[in-house]
Parts: sequence; structure tokens; C-alpha cells
Amino acid sequence: MKDKQVMARCSCGQVEIEAWGKPIASVICHCDDCQAAGRALGALPEAPPLLDAAGGTGNVLYRKDRVKPIRGWHLLEAHKLTPDSKTNRMVATCCNTPMAITFNDARHWVPLYRDRLEGAVPPVQWRICTKFVPEGVALPDDTPRYEMYPFGMMAGLALSAVAMLVER
Repeated sequence: MKDKQVMARCSCGQVEIEAWGKPIASVICHCDDCQAAGRALGALPEAPPLLDAAGGTGNVLYRKDRVKPIRGWHLLEAHKLTPDSKTNRMVATCCNTPMAITFNDARHWVPLYRDRLEGAVPPVQWRICTKFVPEGVALPDDTPRYEMYPFGMMAGLALSAVAMLVER
């Protein structure tokens, strides 16, 4: 099932990651970790910006079994906010482009950075974790916003985990 295919490409084109099927969710995250990572990764030499004007990071979440590196996987390097973090922000070392997020635990999804995607990119559904937006930053009224996680997102994560088990 490779309908609704998207391709994530780094700025110089040496790294490509394919994803297909219906995404679990399409969000802009404002959590403190995404903001800190966005600032850190955006400060790498020649890196494209990761944060939007309101300090959010756009992600499209796919089931882990529907994400596959096509080329340049050896050029990806994990960046962690702290040494014991389970979250790896994968950056293409060829051009310092943030590409995806992976986890060192049993999470069954892979967020791909929205700005890297080409193809059937879904519209943003929600701005999440808005309780972390710094005072004085105005959020646009472009999509529904939630202080933490909307029910629809949590239900999508749960249903995708069940679907993965059933399809095995």
C-alpha cells in the first residue's frame, strides 16, 4: 500500500526518506523540547530553519512500518537534547538538514519534519503543546490549537498501534 506517498529530502538532495499511507497526524508542536531543538538545529552551519514564526515545529507522524530510507541513511546523525533522552532528532550531516525524529523506546511512529516533505503532504490538523508558547508570542488562527494533545491525535496513535498489530 504505497498510496499517498511522500518523500522527505534534505536541502542538498543526498538524503531521502519515503513514507506512505495515511499519516497518523499532521501537527505543529510548541513543546519546550521542540522549541529548544529547533533553535539548536537551526543554529547549525547552513541549516534550514526548523521553527515557524510562532516557534512551532511542523511534523507529520507516520507508522514506523511505513517509513523507509531510500538513500543517504548513513549520512543521518542523531541529535539529543540531553545524553539520556530517548528522542533522536535525525539530521543530514551533508547539509545540516533536520529530517525526522526517532525514539529509543517502543514508540511505533516516526515524525517527519513537514518542511522536508514533497508529495501528498496533508494539511496541518492541530497546533499542539501551546501551553509552552512564550509569553508575548501570538499564535496564528490557522488551525485548532491545544494546550497539550487533542483527543483525535491520541486516538490516531492508539488506532495505528492496533492496526500495526493486526497487520502482522
